[in-house]
Amino acid sequence: MKLNVIVPTYNRAASLRKTLANFEVVVTVVNNNSTDETAQAVEEMRAEFADKNLEYLFEEKQGRSYALNTGIKSAGGDLLTTVDDDVRIAENWFVEIEKIFRARWNEIDFAGGKMLPEWEDDEKIPAWIAPLKDGVLSWRDYGDEEWRYGPETPMLTGGHAIFKRSVLDEIGPFAEGVGATGKNLMSCEDDILYDKLLTAGKCGIYFPQLVVYHFMPKYRVSKSYYRQWCFGAGMSWELMDEFYKPIAGARILGVPRYLYREAFGELLGKIKAALFFNETESLARENKILVFAGFFYARNLKDRRWLAKPLTALAKLTVEPAER
Repeated sequence: MKLNVIVPTYNRAASLRKTLANFEVVVTVVNNNSTDETAQAVEEMRAEFADKNLEYLFEEKQGRSYALNTGIKSAGGDLLTTVDDDVRIAENWFVEIEKIFRARWNEIDFAGGKMLPEWEDDEKIPAWIAPLKDGVLSWRDYGDEEWRYGPETPMLTGGHAIFKRSVLDEIGPFAEGVGATGKNLMSCEDDILYDKLLTAGKCGIYFPQLVVYHFMPKYRVSKSYYRQWCFGAGMSWELMDEFYKPIAGARILGVPRYLYREAFGELLGKIKAALFFNETESLARENKILVFAGFFYARNLKDRRWLAKPLTALAKLTVEPAER
């Protein structure tokens, strides 16, 4: 049983060095058109892979999905895992994967585990951080018991996922044209792949003993970054709705009606939380409001040039620039 680790990377040479330092199997690094010293970093790491295999690929098309698909096409092995370039694996990670799939190969098609934060500045973790955990920070700790992935469970994240190669060959590649590109905060490539896995009836298990640590820079622990991420998620949903699987139900101005209801309900909840000085709940209530705003913007306003200037000015007043 052979495992191949695919690491898509964009302008994170420093953290990529830390990620590669942990691996003991075949690794495929896909440079997604980086402008920093990523290529040099990989070359410098080759000495540490003397008895292993470190493959380097370059994907010119900007976008995480393009990089992942390039890696998948090239990679060999019975198992493929996608690991982000700012992730550090736990010491027993390889051992646990071997134990799980060796014993339950005929049962399991894909697997996920815990993704815990590794703070750049752990002395400044705000009290209101809870709304950021699942999405913005990819802080995935869902307990110490295994369970099966399904429509009502937390979603598998592509930043730490293990797949049978045969399963990816069957359901097809990551959706291209959605997801992170450069420094934007678009998403949903993982959502689409997860939906394809469930639609195909594949069995995925959450294993708490599979642990990785996700480096968390200071700029991501901010309300500004959270708001940009939620707005970007709304724009990504619009792309999924248009090009992958339309959302069922009635619409107003091309936006599903239920998104209006959710946004209005959350706005009332935010006002109430603000009146009671509940900062955490007030921030959490912004999620669906901003998802609605992102969806509405992408469907109705994005390509209307006369709106570009006032919208940009409004964004600068409410949201600070962020990095991916």
